[in-house]
Amino acid sequence: MGIVGNEVDEIGPTAREIEDRGRRRGANLWDSQKEEEIEEYLRNKYADESAALRHFGDGGEEMSDEITQQTLLPGIKDPNLWMVKCRIGEEKATVLLLMRKFIAYQFSEEPFQIKSVVAPEGVKGYIYIEAYKQTHVKNIINNVGTLRMGIWKQDMVPIKEMTDVLRVVKEQSGLKPKQWVRLKRGLYKDDIAQVDYVDLAQNQVHLKLLPRIDYTRLRGALRTVQSESEAAKRKKKRRPAAKPFDPEAIRAIGGEVTSDGDFLIFEGNRYSRKGFLYKNFTMSAILAEGVKPTLTELERFEEQPEGIDIELAAPAKDDPTSLHSFSMGDNVEVCSGDLANLQARIIAIDGSMITVMPKHDALKDPLVFKPNELRKYFKQGDHVKVLAGRYEGDTGLIVRVEPQRVVLVSDLTMHELEVLPRDLQLCSDMATGVDSLGQFQWGDMVQLDPQTVGVIVRLEKENFHVLGMQGKVIECKPQALQKRRENRFTKALDSEENTIQKRDIVKVIDGPHAGRNGEIKHLYRNFAFLQSRMYLDNGGVFVCKTRHLQLAGGNRGVGAGPGAGLGFMSPRIQSPAHPGGARGGHTPRGRGAGRGGASRDRDLIGQTIKITGGPYKGNVGIIKDATGSTARVELHSTCQTISVDRGHIAGAGPGGAPAGGTSFRTPGRTPAVHGAATPTYRDTGAKTPMHGSQTPIYDAGGRTPHYGSATPSHDGGRTPAHGAWDPTAANTPARPDFDYGLDDSPGPGYEPPASYSQAGGPFTPQTPGTMYGSDHTYSPYQPSPAGYLGTPSPVGYSPRSPFEAGEGGAAGEWHTPDVEVRVRAHEDAALAGQAGVLRGLSAGMCAVYLPLEDRVVNVLADLLEPVVPQSGDKVKVIAGEDREAVGQLISIENQEGVVKFGTDDIKIMQLRHLCKMSSG
Repeated sequence: MGIVGNEVDEIGPTAREIEDRGRRRGANLWDSQKEEEIEEYLRNKYADESAALRHFGDGGEEMSDEITQQTLLPGIKDPNLWMVKCRIGEEKATVLLLMRKFIAYQFSEEPFQIKSVVAPEGVKGYIYIEAYKQTHVKNIINNVGTLRMGIWKQDMVPIKEMTDVLRVVKEQSGLKPKQWVRLKRGLYKDDIAQVDYVDLAQNQVHLKLLPRIDYTRLRGALRTVQSESEAAKRKKKRRPAAKPFDPEAIRAIGGEVTSDGDFLIFEGNRYSRKGFLYKNFTMSAILAEGVKPTLTELERFEEQPEGIDIELAAPAKDDPTSLHSFSMGDNVEVCSGDLANLQARIIAIDGSMITVMPKHDALKDPLVFKPNELRKYFKQGDHVKVLAGRYEGDTGLIVRVEPQRVVLVSDLTMHELEVLPRDLQLCSDMATGVDSLGQFQWGDMVQLDPQTVGVIVRLEKENFHVLGMQGKVIECKPQALQKRRENRFTKALDSEENTIQKRDIVKVIDGPHAGRNGEIKHLYRNFAFLQSRMYLDNGGVFVCKTRHLQLAGGNRGVGAGPGAGLGFMSPRIQSPAHPGGARGGHTPRGRGAGRGGASRDRDLIGQTIKITGGPYKGNVGIIKDATGSTARVELHSTCQTISVDRGHIAGAGPGGAPAGGTSFRTPGRTPAVHGAATPTYRDTGAKTPMHGSQTPIYDAGGRTPHYGSATPSHDGGRTPAHGAWDPTAANTPARPDFDYGLDDSPGPGYEPPASYSQAGGPFTPQTPGTMYGSDHTYSPYQPSPAGYLGTPSPVGYSPRSPFEAGEGGAAGEWHTPDVEVRVRAHEDAALAGQAGVLRGLSAGMCAVYLPLEDRVVNVLADLLEPVVPQSGDKVKVIAGEDREAVGQLISIENQEGVVKFGTDDIKIMQLRHLCKMSSG
């Protein structure tokens, strides 16, 4: 086929000819030119950007038609594209068959007139044939079995859609295990599910989801015609709720549940032990694109939301900016497309289109992206603010950046927080936090359960962090807490028996916080919540047991040791000749004795007992603490510590008494403890001198001797020499001893173990003896013979008073500072009957200020009685649970008084439990 006419003029050089011409020209340059000329030529050639434009022109005469044809789209003069129906799954085999058929008839008299055959990868059941006419298509598909269904109809593809047939579509990633999907139709429409495994051969996917079972429809033998009709009506109205599978509920409605390994089978479906349904679904029944589980759905699946793309709430459809969390000035990074990993800064937001300024030297113009093409970009050291989630409103410094999360250190708590990058925003401010939320404030004591309390150490948006009694911080909802109302008079004892209360400064001497100092914020039973500025965790709040604390600044209160309360330094005070000074080798037994008059009974601590009455009858436990009336018992069964009346406990060993310990009651002694002491320490006539060798004594100035060497004491010319209440006189009949002879039944006062027996000495009581042991290092003074002689006496020495020690606890237990007392008897008869103010107590000896004498005198605790208050007096509780509480006596009725504590706490108490307080 030749070229004729004016077509010869249109023939131009081909691309190959142009390239050959250029190569020859370059070869000539290398041969004929000098090196300097070649260098200049190459520099000019590649420095001029328009060289290619001058060489090839604008695509006219110099450019080949073959090159220009590649840039044209299909037109009306081009072959058409016909879509032919094919048997599914045999598209590629049919294309190869048509190719072989075309080649076979290519050199025949009537070759086929088609141009191409295409089977796109993503199209099922169709092939595309390129031809000018439909008859050309019918000729080649004739007698092809796989195209039999398309022989009668062939659809022509519109010209504008022809390019879409061969468009390269991004390959969709297949389903993966643990991927989240949603159901499109059926009973589980729009339900969230998790991919268990994928069966590509069957085009199915095995899903894990929450079942929807109607637990109101009867099954099996319980099923009736009426129940079936009612179930059909309910089925039309609503679908069952999605909740875990409950085999017990299924059996209750007559259903049959069988077991298959780790799965339960019901009505042909498989359920896990946790209640999830495992079932096969077709690929077309699920939606896998853009599925974001909500926080509620994740909680149902027991999944941790950290690092997972969570859809917290449905965005508003009319607000395009609600679809993303970007704002002006954010640093972003392109996450998809040709510009992936390009960093930029947002300069404008127009609805769903975001304009950014690239951080690249070659890109100077702004670029526009969609929100799904960008992600926020942060680097270490950025100060950010949390916009959403559980830490909303918190600020911090970024310390680590990971692909799906950012780790930052909170400005408030100095704890590490893990947050999604989309929930952060650059911020220069620092969060101040909140100290109150609703009825709760930071530092409040709250009730976690009937036996547990805690202190709020952190407030978040939805949760409170509460420091419990065991030192662990737990997260609680505000609805699960109850604010505990504290008694401002709550007191406890530290390791040295000092009274501690709220706002006291103490030192921790034992436990995990040993060595720390802090202020008591709250007291609860034997736990103390302290606050220290030197402790960085939990806002400086930590918890300790009260026995691990030591009061700062020395001893205080009734728990102070002997001689510590008022600084009694005289050896006479601690002499064995005085019953209150007993200490050292072992603690005296029975009621009415102890360390400095304290109410604790140390002999019972650590003994195993059995409860004989009350709601805990029959339980066995260990005594952790004991007083004159109650005992704190730690039960073996529940590890719970309870308060039990001492009358309701008995020893767990043989005979009902703990091994090696004392009995729980102190029967009367025959003779009584001090009934056999003749002469007693009050019989000053038998002691010469009595107090004369003490220099100085309290508030007595420098008088030496203090009272003189009175032998005998007082005027002997009076008959009788003493009043009827004087225990030293041989009055007949005398008042019975009630301080130590607490019970009428005679018997031994205690059962000491073998280790308590001691050899005789200058302080060992003679037979029948007393309740006190000896301590050879007690005092440098060594009176001889013993402090109490074993001569029987028919009477006691302690007269009765309105306050009976047998009911209130041990003798001297009611004594407390700042109360008004009356001296019942004294060596100086002039002091008997006077009223004064109790200034302090130590080792059974009280320091009493007497206004009439204008001085402080030392009086034995047994010789004092409390002043009964009147209406309107300021009173102090000296016995019972509210001991040491201070209030005002409003009114008196019979033997009871109405006392007002604080502003709104009013109680009715017995008068014998109250004592008038000093007004000074």
